[in-house]
Amino acid sequence: MIGLISINYKNAPIEIREQIHVSSEEINELNKYIRKNIIIDGLFIISTCNRTELYFDHNLQDLTQNIIFHKLISSMIKFKKVSEGISPYIEKKFDKQVFTHIFSLASGLESMMIGENQIVEQIKSSYKICKNNNMLSSSLDRMIQKSLNASKLIRTKTKIDKGAVSVSYAAVEKINKAFKKKSISIVNIGTGNTGQLTLESLIKKKYNNIEILNRTLNKSKKIAEKFNLKYRSIEHIYDLMKSCDVMIFSTSSRKKLITIKDTSKVLGSRKNSLLIIDLSVPTNVPTNVKKFDQINLVNIDGLKDEVNKNYLKRKQEIAYAKKLIFQLVEDFAIWVKSKEIRNVITQFNKEFDQNISKIHNSKSQKVLEKYKQCIIDNIKSIEFSKDQDPISIISNVLLKK
Repeated sequence: MIGLISINYKNAPIEIREQIHVSSEEINELNKYIRKNIIIDGLFIISTCNRTELYFDHNLQDLTQNIIFHKLISSMIKFKKVSEGISPYIEKKFDKQVFTHIFSLASGLESMMIGENQIVEQIKSSYKICKNNNMLSSSLDRMIQKSLNASKLIRTKTKIDKGAVSVSYAAVEKINKAFKKKSISIVNIGTGNTGQLTLESLIKKKYNNIEILNRTLNKSKKIAEKFNLKYRSIEHIYDLMKSCDVMIFSTSSRKKLITIKDTSKVLGSRKNSLLIIDLSVPTNVPTNVKKFDQINLVNIDGLKDEVNKNYLKRKQEIAYAKKLIFQLVEDFAIWVKSKEIRNVITQFNKEFDQNISKIHNSKSQKVLEKYKQCIIDNIKSIEFSKDQDPISIISNVLLKK
């Protein structure tokens, strides 16, 4: 069984998502922790600002589906040291539901911004980590590769991604509506993937009075030189807060980058309002900064208006994209079933040969060998209906003790 545990923006607010977020450094640690509690064949973990998802491969021989889900969810909750109260926000899928989900995810159909491309890089990045740590089963590996193939097909055959859109693009649209002048002062905190996408969108919109802050000064310098912008160390964050018009946060820091106390001191010298856009998960800005009249705080969930407009523009492409994905999922499901059948036959072949070896009569061995091959050939030729589970049927026939 291929299963999925998902906490995403559709079923959980940002306050829940940031509790369960898994950093790149934590992916293999969570993998090791889970494998101490349950034997699984493979695990793929992806965690972004909009979702944390665990894809797993289990043979179901010793445990029921419900027990497997329970053990995995329990392990994740204990590893992240969060309350079991998050359970209602967890979505569970298995087999073809999972294939449909990951193919749709890679194609941008599950994103807050329909058709956005950032998710492709996020899948590739997580895949690289999981692959390097030997976390993937062959089925999970192939599923991810096929999802990336699906993404290419959907983006080629439809207009689902026409017009660059992403959460960072929505943030820039928010700035566009709030300010008429392109000369406004913008501070961009964070130089990761989201931070760079935000910078690219800002520059495309002709904003150039931008200053970059990052915890690593060398990285700030490198990005600043790339875009021909100014940069400073993150220690200057409050100095810049005194006069800038917009601050955009998109770092991977697990701690808040500003405090209520220090922000309050700075605001005393400000005359104009300050727009703060927090694209980080976990959030970089305390939500209660909203109590200050001068601050307009927008986080990822606050960008849903832009998301909805984008959805309406691209809605007409979704039906065709889903039709293409449906066929891709059917093809992949056939491969998975074929692989499972081959695994059962291999196990049967091994056990049968072990029993044959105990028989010392060579003629009897040859007869049994032919009988074994006849069974295998007949099984391969069976055409199962859609409502049948070929693995259960074959396992019960061949491997039942």
